[in-house]
Amino acid sequence: MKKKVRVAVVGGGASGLAAAVTASGRFGRGSVAVIEKQAKTGRKLLATGNGRCNIGNRNLSRRNYHGDKKIIDSVLSGFDTDKAISFFSSLGLLIREDSEGRLYPYSNKASTVLDCLRYRLMQNGAEEICDFHINSIHKENDTFIISSDDNDIIFANNIIFASGSAASPSLGADTSGYSLLKKAGLKPAPLFPSLSPVPCSEKFKALKGVRAKGTVSLFADNKKIAEKKGEIQFSDKGLSGICVFDLSRYVNEFFALGSVSGRECKKLSLSVDLMPETDRDEVFAYLKKCRRIFGGESSELILSFAFDKKLAGVIAARAGLKGRTCSSLNDQQLRMLADEIKELCFTPECLSGFETSQVSAGGYDSKTVDPETLMCRKIKNLYICGELLDADGDCGGYNLHFAFGSGIRAAEHIK
Repeated sequence: MKKKVRVAVVGGGASGLAAAVTASGRFGRGSVAVIEKQAKTGRKLLATGNGRCNIGNRNLSRRNYHGDKKIIDSVLSGFDTDKAISFFSSLGLLIREDSEGRLYPYSNKASTVLDCLRYRLMQNGAEEICDFHINSIHKENDTFIISSDDNDIIFANNIIFASGSAASPSLGADTSGYSLLKKAGLKPAPLFPSLSPVPCSEKFKALKGVRAKGTVSLFADNKKIAEKKGEIQFSDKGLSGICVFDLSRYVNEFFALGSVSGRECKKLSLSVDLMPETDRDEVFAYLKKCRRIFGGESSELILSFAFDKKLAGVIAARAGLKGRTCSSLNDQQLRMLADEIKELCFTPECLSGFETSQVSAGGYDSKTVDPETLMCRKIKNLYICGELLDADGDCGGYNLHFAFGSGIRAAEHIK
C-alpha cells in the first residue's frame, strides 16, 4: 500500500482522534489518515473512567496540572471546559455533569465517546489505518515518509504524533512514539509514572480491600507538600484510591529523580487522617466515651463502631494497645490512639511501575515544542500532542481534557 495525505496522525487515542477530526474538518475528504498500531483505535479511551469516560471537569484549573507551564497554559487557554463541551456537542454527544463537576457522556459509556469521534471521521472522509507498525519515519524535502513493517508507505505533508505514553501497557501502551521521535533527535524530559497506587514499607495483609474516607498528606523532608481528601483504599502493599493517585505523582518523581516538584529531597512520608472533620480533642473525647461504653471488652472494640473492624485492629496495634481491654486504657493511651487516627503514617517504598499507572509524567517540553502551535522546533510540520507532552493532570477528567485540547490545538495550526 502507498498513500499520500495532507496530515498523518500517529496514534488513534483521545488526542489523535480529536486531532484527526479537527484536521479532516479543515482540509476535507482524503486529507487525513490515522495510523494505529493496534487492531482498533481508542482502546485506552474505552477503559477510562472505569468504562464511563470522564472526559473533562467543570472545575478546570491550572492547579490540576503538572509539567511544562507554557504548554499547559497554551492548551488550556484555547480549550476551556465550555469549548470542550461545545466540541463534543458539535459531534452530537450529550454530556452530563456529576456533583463534583466531572463530565461524562450522558450514556455513561466510553464507547459513546469513541463512536462519535469515529463517526465524524467517517463523515469527513478521514481514514483509519490499523495494524500499521511503523518502523521508520524520515523526511525528504517537505514530505514525511512513514514506512511499516509490511513495507506499506504513507506520504504526508504534516505529521501529528499522538502515540501516547508507556502507562497502562495492558491496553497496548508502549514507548514506540518516544523511540521514533528519539531517532529524529528529539529527547523528552525524564519520564515517570503518575496516577498510580503507592507501595509502602508498612505491610498489613489484614487491610487488603479495606476502604475509608479521609485526608492523605504528603511530606517531603518533614514539610507538607500537598494533601488530598477522599476515599482511601488500603492493600497489603500500600495505599490506593483517587486521593492517593493524585499524590503519587510526587512520590514517583522522588523515586525516579530524587526530587519533589523539582526540588531535591531526602525522604518522603504519607500521613492519613481518618477523621479529618474532627480535631484531636474531639477524637479524644469520643474515645473516652467509648472507654466507658465498652469497659472490659478488647481495645479494638473501642474503634469498631467508627471504622472497619480490620482497620480498627491495625490502629490499635499501631498504638501498642492490642490485647488490652478498653477500661484498662488510661488517658495517655487514648491520646496515643487519637494520634494514630489523626496521623496514621506510611512510608512510600519504591517507584510504581507504568503497568499500574494511568498516565506518564514528563515528556516533550517547550524547549522541543512551540507551546503556541505544538509544532516541533527542529522539524517543520511535525506536531506533538497528548501524553507525549510534558503535561499530566490529577484524577477527575483533567488528562483526557488535555489530550483532546492538545490534539485539537495541533490540528488547528497546520497550514
